Amino acid sequence: METPHLLYALLASSCSHHSRLIQDSSPKPKMICLKYTNLAIAGLREALCDPEQVTKPEIVTTAMALCTNDVCNGNMKIWRTHLRGVLRILMAVLEHQRVSLKVMNDPFIQCLVNWFKTMDILAALSGVHGECIHNPGNGPLNSLSDYTTRHVDDISGYSMELIPILAEVSNLASQIRLYEPGETAAGKEYIPSPETMMQADELESKLFQLLDRPVCNETLSRGGSFALELQSTHLAFVHSALLHLHRRVQLHPKGHIKVRTDVKNILDALSLIEPNSSMNILILWPIFSAGCETEESEERNTIFARMGNMQKLGMGNFTRSREVLRKYWISGSQLPWDIYLARLGLELVLF
Repeated sequence: METPHLLYALLASSCSHHSRLIQDSSPKPKMICLKYTNLAIAGLREALCDPEQVTKPEIVTTAMALCTNDVCNGNMKIWRTHLRGVLRILMAVLEHQRVSLKVMNDPFIQCLVNWFKTMDILAALSGVHGECIHNPGNGPLNSLSDYTTRHVDDISGYSMELIPILAEVSNLASQIRLYEPGETAAGKEYIPSPETMMQADELESKLFQLLDRPVCNETLSRGGSFALELQSTHLAFVHSALLHLHRRVQLHPKGHIKVRTDVKNILDALSLIEPNSSMNILILWPIFSAGCETEESEERNTIFARMGNMQKLGMGNFTRSREVLRKYWISGSQLPWDIYLARLGLELVLF
């Protein structure tokens, strides 16, 4: 057992997922999960103090496994704090690895970088703060992220070209509110500037250009439905980015033709993913976004049923998000869901 801290981190994640899967809310599984988590943290701390261990990619893997478990537990504040720690560890490992040119083409390193970026961008998209911990535009990890790769990434479920665009959309949305500071719901509506609208139009054009991104040849060679479902996941994310742009930046109402088209396109993409497919793990942000922006009963029923199915598979954030979505529907609010939740002091982890 060369990396016990990684084993303990994975055992903690497995215990946490198993308790949700069998819906066991008793103290025992929580204590077992806590035991393995503490062992993983203790081992990680020890490894970080060992010059021979601190530069190994396995250390990053342990930190990211623990951080991913934070995601499953739904605590945004802890998640973002741990993401910052993961970034520091990742950068330290990469700095040491850069002495070897192999780091640029090492699939394990690429996997870690893409895994981190996937968690980071969804942390930014899960609320009103809208900022990535690592800047996808000019951050230090960019030399290891090929944003020009024109195929769908197997880890994130979408083309990596989408990440910097998502970050721009999220950043613009975080700067915009329906009402100016100090105004109430009866006050004046916020009107985006011409410059903001020009940026939004440019981002919209970039997003449309990503719709035709294929899966890679290696994925196609696997056969079966995996390639189609991966392609469908990518489309769901691109259309969700358009929905985010149209609702939170261009401020179109729910009934606007662009918003209605976005919701339909998301649901069409998700309909090509089998209900029990592992690909469903990736689609919480798209399906929750579509659910918040539709008032059609048939669409709501479809979304609620799909989220319920994932809830039965032990996906904890589907459980929380499904309940929040139900409350949002009952409220009848026309506010974008992120602003609605912020006013209630709520946060969701949509990953």
